[in-house]
Amino acid sequence: MGRVLTPKARRTRGRILEAALGLFADRGYEATTMRDVAREAGASLGLAYRYFASKEEFALALYARLAEESEEWARDRLAGGTVAERFEAAMLAKLDQVSSHRGPLAALLTRALDPNSSTSALAEGTAEVREKMGGVFLEVVRSASDAPRERQARELATVLYGVHLAIILYWFHDKTQDARATRELVGSVGEMLRY
Repeated sequence: MGRVLTPKARRTRGRILEAALGLFADRGYEATTMRDVAREAGASLGLAYRYFASKEEFALALYARLAEESEEWARDRLAGGTVAERFEAAMLAKLDQVSSHRGPLAALLTRALDPNSSTSALAEGTAEVREKMGGVFLEVVRSASDAPRERQARELATVLYGVHLAIILYWFHDKTQDARATRELVGSVGEMLRY
């Protein structure tokens, strides 16, 4: 959304977004309508469309929020260490971050993997999110105590961004308590990075 919102408008938009994400988790993405979202949010259908022109925009808003939170985390909390240590810290923080959004993200997963969807992980509509998350992994590499030269740092950051997506996909299928298996996978990737 390109315009500046008043505090009241931000709260209203947030309420509508949370209603949509809750419905996606409960009913699934495809089964949820904009009318359902408006009703759940206690808003008119017109107001829901004012803030979100389509259901896809809810997914993009969630992705953008998560990417901004990741950027903030990297800027404020990522300090010192090797590439491997910093990658592990970033991934464990990411797992903690997404754990409360598991239901909505799972409901959106088929759309994220569909190359014809505007909310696909590699679609034009998600380019800004990819750029932000790519920046997080560039920061992981670039400021590490064992950081490679700039060109290699950029290449490694791109690889780590892809590994991060694979780990998140694995996390969706992880049924272990507190995503123990995924956390162990992060540790294994860290061990590989140490070599």
